[in-house]
Amino acid sequence: MKIAVTRLAGKEKSDAARCDKSGHSCYSVHPLRSELRNEVIGNFVRAADAGEFDCLFFTSALPAKIIAPLLKTHPRTIAIGPQTANELEQAGIPSEILPSFYSRDFVPYLGDWIKGKRIGIPRADVPNEKLISAIADAGGIPREFRCYGLEPTGEPLSLEGAAAILFTSAMSYTKAVWTPRPDLLVMAIGDITAAAMRPGGHPPSVVGDGSLEGTLTALNQYLAGKGTPEKTAVAVGKAPVHLWSRPGIIVVDKPKGPSSHQVAAWVGQMLGCQVGHSGTLDPQVSGVLLIMLGNAARLAPLLLQHDKEYICLMRLHGDVPQENILKVAGEFTGRLYQRPPRKSAVKRNLRIREIQKLEILDIEGRLVLFKVACDAGTYIRSLCHHMGFALGVGAHMQELRRSRSGTFDEKTMYTLHEVQDAAVAAREGDQTRLASMILSVDAAVPELPAVIIRDTAIDAICHGASLAGVGIISCAEFAKGQTVAVVSQKNEFVCLGKTLVPSLAFKPGETGLVIAPTTVFMAPGTYAKGWTKSDKVIVPKPKPKGGEKKAPSRSPGRNTERRPGARPSWNRGPKPDGGFQKKRYH
Repeated sequence: MKIAVTRLAGKEKSDAARCDKSGHSCYSVHPLRSELRNEVIGNFVRAADAGEFDCLFFTSALPAKIIAPLLKTHPRTIAIGPQTANELEQAGIPSEILPSFYSRDFVPYLGDWIKGKRIGIPRADVPNEKLISAIADAGGIPREFRCYGLEPTGEPLSLEGAAAILFTSAMSYTKAVWTPRPDLLVMAIGDITAAAMRPGGHPPSVVGDGSLEGTLTALNQYLAGKGTPEKTAVAVGKAPVHLWSRPGIIVVDKPKGPSSHQVAAWVGQMLGCQVGHSGTLDPQVSGVLLIMLGNAARLAPLLLQHDKEYICLMRLHGDVPQENILKVAGEFTGRLYQRPPRKSAVKRNLRIREIQKLEILDIEGRLVLFKVACDAGTYIRSLCHHMGFALGVGAHMQELRRSRSGTFDEKTMYTLHEVQDAAVAAREGDQTRLASMILSVDAAVPELPAVIIRDTAIDAICHGASLAGVGIISCAEFAKGQTVAVVSQKNEFVCLGKTLVPSLAFKPGETGLVIAPTTVFMAPGTYAKGWTKSDKVIVPKPKPKGGEKKAPSRSPGRNTERRPGARPSWNRGPKPDGGFQKKRYH
């Protein structure tokens, strides 16, 4: 099917490839154009570089593309979707991706961490009062920079030959000049866009999840349903069955072909919950992919730092003796310089990564099979290129599979078919198989020091309170400023926290703050409230009778008399001898 997609000029670069993977073709139409506001952009960049923000939230790929290369420093950065994250990565800025594609989920994603944090938001000159209000209501401090305006082009959309039109925002629909046709399938990228289209008399037949991939998946489901909108799993009014509500992690065996984001979206549709993924794999790479369910997506910064292990098939460009290959492989361990390959989505800056182990598994002609354990962010494609260069014949990566991410390996992962079978069984009432697949949040942080707390302290932490020593039962040894895992007496994962003092500086049961929660996973109300408000009544002091004010106290011995009139001011004037003296003016 040929689809006309509404886009700002310059944002459509990957649309054709993504449509092609879903069996469709697409082209861009432009109901809106952007007008940059360089002064506002400069103000935002200066504020970010000066450290005036604790978090940046990019709600679109356009400001990320314009602003990210200008930033010298950056705090925690959130991207609304993978396209926005890719633009940030090309400028060397790592980011977290919201589990969904809606700004309304920004505050729930950050949770209690947002309290007191200054949030910088570069975006279009389109009101989003709900986002700003939600941040303020959660205790955050939003600062919005409207870096560009959106103006209608006024040009009729070219829909000749198109079988469908996809509106990618509410404004792209309301400002578009177009002529509907009976044979033209109308689609919305998400429910917010769909809500704007219905009053206009063009209810969409297909509604996506906020992403192009999700909309194309919904389109294929719609077509398979023979024109029945209710068959579309993500259509408005037909929400998927929510099979899992608690935060957790499921390790999926990503197949070759789809992107990591598409695999995560499929799992989210199967289980009917918000999801995120950690450690992006290229479409042609398979293996261990961590899918985070619900607010477990808050673990993304930690999971991205996990060491990785890969099985790689390298093809040499010439014949080399086996002993030479083994010798060179032994030299490529330890700390190495790397520059990301041209096919990467990040800025190609020189970086240092450590190879812990490189083991040759098999050699057959020019094909070399090896296993490598390495730091997060290591590019195996670059490693193959460098090994080929050292051997004098050149080489390239032919095939790659991730076999481990942190403590998660191939023994703990499941195929998409297995996840779907477990989801079907859960819909029929048997959640045993699905529950065995989903790991608890604490499985992602086994190396962190554990702090066991009293049940009476849990609900206060879930509401954002810091943990005092009186709420601690026992703990492992930790240093000041270290990240720790806070768990209940039943070994339930409560939150991650940053220690305020070293473990040697206090004893469990003593007063004084010990841990400030950074990422809370347990929902408020899970445990009974163990704290109460003070019942002490503060009685105000009685005011003087007759409304008379008490005279201000004076310093003893001070002469308080002065002539009536304006309060005197003091100034220095010239002395008769050329010096200076105080003059009094009335």
